[in-house]
Amino acid sequence: MLKMKISRAILCSIAVILFFGELSQASSILFVRVPEDRINREYVAKSRQITDSLYANWQQSKFEPLSSEFTPEMQKGLTPQMQRQAFEQIRSIFGDYRGMELVEVLKPRFLFPRGTIYRFKGVYSKSQQPEIRVVFDSSGKVSGMWLKFWKDELQ
Repeated sequence: MLKMKISRAILCSIAVILFFGELSQASSILFVRVPEDRINREYVAKSRQITDSLYANWQQSKFEPLSSEFTPEMQKGLTPQMQRQAFEQIRSIFGDYRGMELVEVLKPRFLFPRGTIYRFKGVYSKSQQPEIRVVFDSSGKVSGMWLKFWKDELQ
């Protein structure tokens, strides 16, 4: 009897791991791609403006508190000290920032996770093109910003 319960627990654990493993790999389960003609171009421009502005400041060694365009959580998390550290690491891996090109926009299928994701391929002086991800909350504030090695599927 105990052996059977342990076997069930192990099988359930494996099923849960596989299920969540699939979720982490398959953006189509949690997000839906926004058709090209329905993309909010103002948010694309805002993403570029914010990113360009941050990099312009960083290249001049200006590391300042984030503006009101960011959520309070982002303002607390991405302190000037964290910006400096991130910039130094990004620069050592990818080189100097040159711009970014929109790849896709994703909206959540359900109530969670929240926010609209704008995925860009970054253009840097070194050959790698990382993902620059900007997430806007429902009030139009940046609630997330990442730079990651590019993967075709959302990770």
